[in-house]
Amino acid sequence: MALDQVDRKLEGLGQGEMALILAAERLFAERGIDGVSLRQINQAADHKNTAAAHYHFGSKDGLVQAVLTYRLPRLDERRGELLQRSSQTRDLRFYLEAFIRPLAEELLPREGGNYYIRFMQQYERYRGDYAFARQITPYGVEIYENIERLLYYLPDKIRHLRMGYLINIIHSVLAIAEQRLGTGEVSYDDVDLTTDNIVDMVASALTAPLSAQTIERLATA
Repeated sequence: MALDQVDRKLEGLGQGEMALILAAERLFAERGIDGVSLRQINQAADHKNTAAAHYHFGSKDGLVQAVLTYRLPRLDERRGELLQRSSQTRDLRFYLEAFIRPLAEELLPREGGNYYIRFMQQYERYRGDYAFARQITPYGVEIYENIERLLYYLPDKIRHLRMGYLINIIHSVLAIAEQRLGTGEVSYDDVDLTTDNIVDMVASALTAPLSAQTIERLATA
């Protein structure tokens, strides 16, 4: 789905529909997608019509996609901006920062609180794949492909395993930061440091040398 198509879809949303999307994001983040009913989302959005979520979005899956459609395209646009940096070498850190920094920027304070990262963590558990998300995040897909290309020297099985872990590691760390920011355990002043540290950690994890034990297991697999 192109960004202009997403924009047109969102332009037609009324205040009631936006309230449903934001309520769903928060409840899904806090309780898990399977742990929330459409009726509970209606109540959290202060809808008098108990069928409002079903009427506007059709199903829970439709509402999950609405949250993604609301958040992801602009986040991906930010990734596109970071990919245009011409003053830096296009190495692993360049692509990791382009991928991670827009996610970390979702931690900055917004009215109503921050729940998107925890929502994405729950989405991973709920769907188990990113098929829909990939459709509306072309820059994210481009970054992933470039990171995998830079890890060409790793055995295929190891490279695929590490790429599979990538988003889980990032979301897990940022979800904890999001929760602690919400409770005041950490300061928003720490977001930049958190971002740089995640980039360092993930770069090290992706490029970690194989141990003798791992090499032996690969040989017998």
